[in-house]
Amino acid sequence: MTKTETEQTVTHHAARSVFQAQQRWHLLNEPLNNNPANALHRDTLLLKEVASGARQATVRIWENPQCLVVTRKETRFPAFAQAKQQLEQQGWPVIVRDSGGTAVPHHPGILNLSLILPQFHAPKFDLDSIYLALCEPIIQALKFFGLKAEYGETPGSYCDGRFNLNIEGLKITGTAQRMMLATGNQDLISHGILAQAMLMVEADAAADTEIVNQFYRLAGMDRQFAPDVATSLNQLDIPNHSDTTLTHLIRTKLIDSCASLCKSNAGGPET
Repeated sequence: MTKTETEQTVTHHAARSVFQAQQRWHLLNEPLNNNPANALHRDTLLLKEVASGARQATVRIWENPQCLVVTRKETRFPAFAQAKQQLEQQGWPVIVRDSGGTAVPHHPGILNLSLILPQFHAPKFDLDSIYLALCEPIIQALKFFGLKAEYGETPGSYCDGRFNLNIEGLKITGTAQRMMLATGNQDLISHGILAQAMLMVEADAAADTEIVNQFYRLAGMDRQFAPDVATSLNQLDIPNHSDTTLTHLIRTKLIDSCASLCKSNAGGPET
């Protein structure tokens, strides 16, 4: 076994260990939401339930209508109100999220994957292990198309990080993570964890980056991102092996990957 193959095996086992540590998983496959603010807030509500001990570990697959999602810190930009108004007039309502990072676009054709789970006192997983668990079902789903996704920073991309997924050096998935102190069962649970990934399926990566850049310009900030460092699956000319849309097909493969990983001694995931 080569060094690369060994590293991939170790990574795969680390991801699976996070899934297998949970007694039961809930798998939520939600259709395109018509209210992006509610869709974002649902992750927070699920995190609160997990942190309180009222909900077991949950995987959520969801999709938003067109909007730009920004951080609370960015609402304090010098001309945020003007930027928000201008983008809303262009059909890009601005929604505020609780996690950090940079502004990111949402729209049909971008799939969101949320992993919401309790952090036990034992076994206890570090942030890297949670990111590996978050990305593993995406990696497995992409293998169906013969695509090899690799971890790594993508210089010049918005919301950049070590746990981006890249294909041939181009960013296809961005990730983020948030923790919340446990409010119930503290003897067993220390935190609730929310890990989020955004997979570009049917999108124009350069046009989406320009919307992000426009937000920063309008808000009075100098920050800009490169339009040519990201891509989407449809821009990779992925053949659609069914009569449905590529987004629906990818969603189906993602559900299958999540369901396989969520199997435990207690049986398959609840849906």
